[in-house]
Amino acid sequence: MGRVKRFSVLTIFLIGIGSLSFCKEDVPKVNFGLLGILSGGETSFGVSGILKDSSGSPLSGASLSFTDETSSVRATTSQKAEATTDENGVWQLNLKEGTFHLYVTSKDGVSLGSFKIATATGTNPVIFNVAGASPGSFEVTIITSSEAMGSGGSNFSILSPSAGKQLFVYQVDLSISSQEQGIYQIYLNNSKKLTLSSSSTDLVTLSGTIKPLLGQNNLKVAFIGNTGTYATKSVSFYFGNRTTGGGSHSGFVKNGSLYTWGRNNKGQLGFGTSTGDLANATITKLSTISDVASISFNQNNSLAIKSDGTVWAWGANAQGQLGQGDNVELETSATTAGPRHPPREVPGISNAVMGSFGFNHAVVLKSDGSVVAFGQNNVGQLGNGATGLSSTSYSANPVTVVGLPTDVIQVIAGSEHSAALTSTGDVYVWGRNQYGNLGDGVIGTATAVTSAPKKITSISGIKQIANGRDHILALKSDGKVYSWGLGASGQLGTGGSGSPTPVATPTLVNNISNATSVWANGTQSFAILSDGTVKGWGANSTLASLGIGNTTTAKVYEPADAVIGIKNIVSFGCGATHNFSMLSDGSLYGWGWNFKGSLGRPDLQESWGAATPVLVTLPD
Repeated sequence: MGRVKRFSVLTIFLIGIGSLSFCKEDVPKVNFGLLGILSGGETSFGVSGILKDSSGSPLSGASLSFTDETSSVRATTSQKAEATTDENGVWQLNLKEGTFHLYVTSKDGVSLGSFKIATATGTNPVIFNVAGASPGSFEVTIITSSEAMGSGGSNFSILSPSAGKQLFVYQVDLSISSQEQGIYQIYLNNSKKLTLSSSSTDLVTLSGTIKPLLGQNNLKVAFIGNTGTYATKSVSFYFGNRTTGGGSHSGFVKNGSLYTWGRNNKGQLGFGTSTGDLANATITKLSTISDVASISFNQNNSLAIKSDGTVWAWGANAQGQLGQGDNVELETSATTAGPRHPPREVPGISNAVMGSFGFNHAVVLKSDGSVVAFGQNNVGQLGNGATGLSSTSYSANPVTVVGLPTDVIQVIAGSEHSAALTSTGDVYVWGRNQYGNLGDGVIGTATAVTSAPKKITSISGIKQIANGRDHILALKSDGKVYSWGLGASGQLGTGGSGSPTPVATPTLVNNISNATSVWANGTQSFAILSDGTVKGWGANSTLASLGIGNTTTAKVYEPADAVIGIKNIVSFGCGATHNFSMLSDGSLYGWGWNFKGSLGRPDLQESWGAATPVLVTLPD
């Protein structure tokens, strides 16, 4: 709920120090009993105002500094502070009760004059004794009010992002509904990022984009109206993936701690040891890594991005997919108990904001929009333009993906392909094209190499992408979903029967027109809808991957039934045959194939499909 302030505006134009009314030490009619002569002075006041020049243009970069003089009302020499106006001329000060003399200096260091503010409990702050260095030096407007909780008092609302939302692309699409003239200052984690303005009293939608920070974000919109309205409204959201599944292992991030469970034959749970290929249904909080903001698991590997932008990886390493400069594996056999690689930082990567593991390779997006990759590179899935590749090619060190625009906002990795989404809604794919993965209308061979990104020219306006083993989903801004690639299990959602052939061109998914995000892994696909429900399609059978309440439906060829009992999803995680949803109340549910304890419930039967979601409880 936003904090809303109604304020009165006192505007004084300076006409020079020759005006006696500006030089007098008289305080306008204020309650001297409150102002003055109070010795406690513990109350604190947040005072905001605007500085403009005589033409009404904001004085940006101007500084307000306290003087050393002693006021005739109350001494304030013990309080020294400074405020600087932003590009809209807005300044903010935290003051105690008393009188404060402020000097105004332009951003070029030129003295513009001074004024005084008197503050007291029970009355609005008052400006007096304004003295300009020259006629028309500045105009000072003070924004004062009592505060009230509620959404009234200003005609605007934050449409996007919604409170509690989890973002999976490196971009915040900001949308504000406005019905009042004024400016909107956008702050992210107390840092100003953007200013929007409205000159209309009709209902309009203002929009813009900003970059989120890893983890929890607080977005505040401060409105300064032309008619005397000041209001702030805030929403919190999370950027990063907190829920994920691999081949048969799972993970969840809570308050920077990483919890893992399921299969651990290659050390993919991050313990640094393994009991062999046994079940691990008990959810364990890792002591080997902390301060985790985002995770991505796949097959027998795990990747985490910490809040400081470093990348950490663990699990299998036969193709150098841990990015450590080697392909050493500690175990002689995956079924043998003993040491495994613990989480280790991938050297040479900083400022990472997103990562995705494929089967044996990983791609990482950095905050500057560049992309790096490491691991297997037999068909060019690292995207570094390498030539002479073979079935044994890999890079155990991060390499730069070439030929991408600098505005990438999402990366994903599949079996042997990779893809990227740009802020302009374009999709690029590279690597394997055996099933039409590249979306260019061509079905390639198993060994054909595409070692540089190729733009898909037949689709545009994409806001999010996802992929399974060898198929890709793309969500358009209008809520429709497109798919291409391998479709033998119905994972493309375009209808059919039996084992549909691969589709090499993006094709509209049936029965979906209001999706807000898309997810995939293995041979299954999901779309979260605007009503908070989720629908899946693709492989089901005894694995029960789609959570539709039965194991008799082998394949679902187009979206139909929603996952039973799941609504108001905040975070989603796809494994190869099992899945998780975190709901808005913080609860976590899983469904699908419970192999090696992948659902995190020791009481469930091993190698069994949960056809309806089951509650998963994390330890403290």
